[in-house]
Amino acid sequence: MNMKLELLEGEQVNIIPMREDHIQGLYEISCDRKIWIHLPREITTFEEMKSFVESALYNKENGMEIPFVIIHKETNKIIGSTRFLTISPVNKTLEIGWTWLCPTVWGTGINKECKYLLLRYCFERLGMIRVQFKTDEQNNRSQRAIEGIGATREGILRNHMIRKDGSYRNSVFYSIIESEWEAVKEKICSC
Repeated sequence: MNMKLELLEGEQVNIIPMREDHIQGLYEISCDRKIWIHLPREITTFEEMKSFVESALYNKENGMEIPFVIIHKETNKIIGSTRFLTISPVNKTLEIGWTWLCPTVWGTGINKECKYLLLRYCFERLGMIRVQFKTDEQNNRSQRAIEGIGATREGILRNHMIRKDGSYRNSVFYSIIESEWEAVKEKICSC
């Protein structure tokens, strides 16, 4: 399975592999606390963003994750990040996660376009048979977005993670499998 991704180009966004020189741009759009409410980590300083990117790139080097930045084509500015994780080449599965966007593009269809580009790459180029998503049970906005692209809600893993405040997080899992991809693609593209 060749995951040497250079560029996924959409109408509104380009998705490109994350690099160290993206730290400043990511930090500049990460200041709104709403971004981090349901994510396992909160970024409040440049050093935290540097650590976040370095950790993602370390995981990439070790074959554990493939992190990306999302570039708004109209402005050529970074507007968010996403990644492939829980990658299993032998099982042809992976997870799309750690997705965050600056709030100025929430509700604009950009997240849906990003998911389409990533899913198309997973199913049509990589030959994946399953792509999963997970989110905090309390993150209703994320659940609506995942359901909006046509993913199937599979269930809840109780006490799946410990939140940054120490409370227990239940995670809602979703998936799209290869036999569903054409219908999902049609649904996303018709919106």
